[in-house]
Amino acid sequence: MFIPDPRDESRSVARFWAQFGARSCGQSWRGLVTSAALALLLAGCGGDDGSSSSSSSTTTSTSTTSSSDSSTDSSTDSSTSSDTSVSDCTDDSDEGAYVTCLAQAFYDSLSTSQQSTVQLDLTQSNAVNYWTNLPVTSSNRKGISLSALSTSQYTIAEALINAALSSQGQTTMANLRDADEYLAENGGGSSYGEDVYNISFLGTPSTTSAWILEFTGHHYTWFYAMDASNEPVSLTPNFVGVEPVSYTSSGSTVTPMASEHDAMLAVLSSLSTSQLAAAKLSSSVSDLVVGPQEDGNYPSTQSGIAVSALDSDQQALVKAAIAAYASDANGTGQYDAYVTSTALNSTYISWSNYSDLSTKGSYMRIDGPRVWIEFSVQSGVVFSANHYHTIWRDKTYDYGGNFSF
Repeated sequence: MFIPDPRDESRSVARFWAQFGARSCGQSWRGLVTSAALALLLAGCGGDDGSSSSSSSTTTSTSTTSSSDSSTDSSTDSSTSSDTSVSDCTDDSDEGAYVTCLAQAFYDSLSTSQQSTVQLDLTQSNAVNYWTNLPVTSSNRKGISLSALSTSQYTIAEALINAALSSQGQTTMANLRDADEYLAENGGGSSYGEDVYNISFLGTPSTTSAWILEFTGHHYTWFYAMDASNEPVSLTPNFVGVEPVSYTSSGSTVTPMASEHDAMLAVLSSLSTSQLAAAKLSSSVSDLVVGPQEDGNYPSTQSGIAVSALDSDQQALVKAAIAAYASDANGTGQYDAYVTSTALNSTYISWSNYSDLSTKGSYMRIDGPRVWIEFSVQSGVVFSANHYHTIWRDKTYDYGGNFSF
């Protein structure tokens, strides 16, 4: 996985700790961090020698804010007294309880005005109308931006969003945020960046009622939904896109969506000439069919070639393609539900325009009883080369299954 050179040491350390330190206390850091970073990691592990098994992190009382907005907010609206802290949250394999606890700790770290920004009602309008594959603006996103947080708040936020993700999902998120940072630094401007992402709660984080943790930004959005029993049920809708597809940073080539692209292409490449013809859609598809603000826009009839018509090796490739997306989720059980024999027997593979997944207009989808994955190759926006739009949806549990479309 690519880890970019830090722009700001305190922010970089907070992000490094949230992603890699919480589950690795006591392990060797192999000289990857500075002495200041190591001090923070050891403090997060619960002691000077790093021997404690606690996965919680601590923050300093003198942390600086990350932007003029957050600085102003802190000076005019003091934070509420903390009822829940990260040290109260234990990662003991109960994903729902852990994420809910971290959400409450994050909320309690915010000022009163920040709390009113992050907390939204669990309504269909709040869920579907304020996310898009476009850069973040004040009109197309709700919630609080990572860029508006103090360093201590940022550390909790990173722990929270990482807790919703598997290790694969954490890598996906880091790669796409790194790509957005590259865009910001290479012609995209301030509309892009690794911290131009918003967090919001749809519903109140609770162990007894449904609620959703939303994380949204340019080319990367997901909704981690808990049911009323505090069980995580979905990470969908989940938009995953990238521009540029590949770039060079610190002398290394970075391809943020290589795993998703290669897994989908492997399925198409495994098809015989006759199978490929059977899988081709009769009409052209120009972009995602069920993209942002297209909730419920699934075709009434499945098209393409049935997975049941594929041999065992090809079916394994379909499972791998599904896993490239659905295995990003922590504890939702979605991948397992998608790849049962019954589910796979009712799943179809199709493509449109071009099957190489590199030419502009290339399109592929996986359409099952619940799973829906689309991959579309689009023309460039900031750069001239093509880029990717993809989405993973769950026909039953998008937004936790709280709405009908």
